[in-house]
Amino acid sequence: MGRIFLIAICIIALVTSAAVISSEPDATVTFPQSNGNAHVFKIGEGLVYNVRYGFISLGKITVTVTGSKETSNGTLYQATADIASYSGVPFVSLHHIYSSEMTPRFYSMWFESLERNKDEWDVMRFNFDYDRMRVLVEEGLQGNEELTDTLEIDNYYQDGLSLFYFARGFIGTDENITIPTLVNKDVVTTDFVFNGARTSRKSKGVDYPVDVIELRGRANFSGIFGMTGAFRGWFSNDDAAIPIEAKLRVLIGNVTVELIEWNRPGWNPPGYASNK
Repeated sequence: MGRIFLIAICIIALVTSAAVISSEPDATVTFPQSNGNAHVFKIGEGLVYNVRYGFISLGKITVTVTGSKETSNGTLYQATADIASYSGVPFVSLHHIYSSEMTPRFYSMWFESLERNKDEWDVMRFNFDYDRMRVLVEEGLQGNEELTDTLEIDNYYQDGLSLFYFARGFIGTDENITIPTLVNKDVVTTDFVFNGARTSRKSKGVDYPVDVIELRGRANFSGIFGMTGAFRGWFSNDDAAIPIEAKLRVLIGNVTVELIEWNRPGWNPPGYASNK
């Protein structure tokens, strides 16, 4: 049950990073014609989400834009996601940390997954080398990682965390996109339908309806806990495009991820007015 949190970070991004059972893409991969909204990258932004199954809160996800750096490939934005179960939740005790470096067009250049294993961290790291169309994969206990694989690629790719920002960057556009993602050394695809309706959504800590845009999509594979098929998410209707809530179905039922805290200078959830 602990892997629900791995699924949950993808609910926010509206794609899964869970272990894949079927990894053969069944759709033609397409890419957006526009560059997307790079305003979603705000250094220091911190978003906290509660993960719940029904009325039971399982854990917390904190997603942070930690910085940026200049490279030969241009500016790269750096982000982390800290995923941890609440103490006292039966049968669940886990801690994952995901880190990503991505371009202003939201493609992944580097990704690292840390999974707590007693007193140590298990590491999986992807280094994307687009000049040679390959990905170098490193694995092992932290401090003792080794190159374990070299994967051939044929296009720009996403990781589970960069997809969080990809979805934000293109919300509100009229594009339908099928995007490839590297997950546990497999390539999967997920359909995004970005021409969603504007509506309102309640949010914890906000005493007014939040103005949001809905995103729908479909996972074209079966993941752990039976995560597959259609999903929905609601993003703030402004340049920040912050995910307010998301839902999808897994084997045990519906899982909900909801925004409970935020720290983005100058930002509060936009209020909904029906005459906008």
